[in-house]
Amino acid sequence: MNIVKNDTALCTKKRLFLLFMLNMSDWICTLSLLATGAFEEANPLMKNVIESPFLGFFVKVFLPLVFILFALSKLADADKKQILFSNNIALAGVSVYLLLNLYHIVCFTMLYVLSI
Repeated sequence: MNIVKNDTALCTKKRLFLLFMLNMSDWICTLSLLATGAFEEANPLMKNVIESPFLGFFVKVFLPLVFILFALSKLADADKKQILFSNNIALAGVSVYLLLNLYHIVCFTMLYVLSI
């Protein structure tokens, strides 16, 4: 039973790391697309955040890193049910950010095709 818990915890750690990396990719791609002038931020809650370098860094890098480190610190004491729940939440986050990053790829492709 302990082996399953350890494997699931490792999977959760990997997903949290992937979630953080996809979040960073989203931020960098968003800034790049906004810099072209051909796109604007679609999320009204993030519009003011993304326009400020300090606030953008705080919301897209610092806060997620703090939350992930906190979650990782609690993972060692979590039971199997809590770890599975965390794993599923991380998977949902990864899925959302994969779709966002795919959207960015489509936007970059459109930008390239339109500039030819």
